[in-house]
Amino acid sequence: MSRALKATLGVAGALLLTTSVASAQSVADFYKNQSINILIGGTPGGGFDTASRTMAAHFGKFVPGNPRVQAQNMPGGGGLVVGNHLYNVAPKDGTVIAYVGPIAVNPLLAPGGNAKFEATKFNWIGSLGNTHSVLVVWHTAPAKTIEDLFKVETIVAGTGAASTTDIFPKVMNATMGTKFKLITGYQGSQETYVAIERGEAHGRFSSVDSIITAVPHLIKENKLKVLLQASLKRHPDYPNVPTAAEVAKTKEQKQAMNFLFAPSEAGRPIAAPPGMPADRVKALRDAFEKMIADAAFKADMEKRGLDPSGAISGREVQELYAEVYDTPKAVIDAVAAAMK
Repeated sequence: MSRALKATLGVAGALLLTTSVASAQSVADFYKNQSINILIGGTPGGGFDTASRTMAAHFGKFVPGNPRVQAQNMPGGGGLVVGNHLYNVAPKDGTVIAYVGPIAVNPLLAPGGNAKFEATKFNWIGSLGNTHSVLVVWHTAPAKTIEDLFKVETIVAGTGAASTTDIFPKVMNATMGTKFKLITGYQGSQETYVAIERGEAHGRFSSVDSIITAVPHLIKENKLKVLLQASLKRHPDYPNVPTAAEVAKTKEQKQAMNFLFAPSEAGRPIAAPPGMPADRVKALRDAFEKMIADAAFKADMEKRGLDPSGAISGREVQELYAEVYDTPKAVIDAVAAAMK
């Protein structure tokens, strides 16, 4: 055997050995003395930032190898900056994951736009909680029943075009035939509730968390009534109040409502890049499920004013977005037109 051939075979053998060792490396071996960086698609101080940083404080002890976990803000575009970065730039080895915000449907709403990713190809690790919304109306509002929303004008207060306070009534008018009249431009939730008490508006779309923190007394005093749920499922506090999809009259209306409320159901989703090793994806998902079931994590979330009960697994988030991406194009186009 020639010296050149021996050298070639030696190099090939070394490469095979290196590949074999790398492929045989366990998840625990990989993450030992390693760091996981959670990118946050929002500014410091908000609910999403707080939830992500709470996760950073607990997640590492559930991941094999117990890596360090740190959080870093990457705001911009309502989550588009971090979503694009995670999909196209971030390493695909499990060292970078991200809270991406409610942007998973953006590629469907604006094909060819600023969203340079496909949400179903992310490896979803889980969600830190949903943002369950309802329609609340003042006790003297003309709409007393759900049927009244299709018969009489109901004035709702909004905080801006990009907010669900504005998006929900516009889409429901266009796709369901409700008779909401939107007055927008209020600076935050407190101003909208003041407007309702003054009689400037009959009600508003609001997250349950916002009601609990801003005006719980108005619910207790029966001055505000939850008339409809703007979500995929009924909130446990309002088991007898139907969702918008439940009152839909056609298949297309129901599909529009499911599409509209899916980002809220996903809530505070955490994603990993596409193309990650399958064993690391599974390890991160398993670690997330253990974390959200952990008493210390739940207590820490509650201490920071966050509800841990709406947290769901990565498999559930993956299934949710798979269903959303199966929505007929005509339904998506109708929702997108109404949102504009």
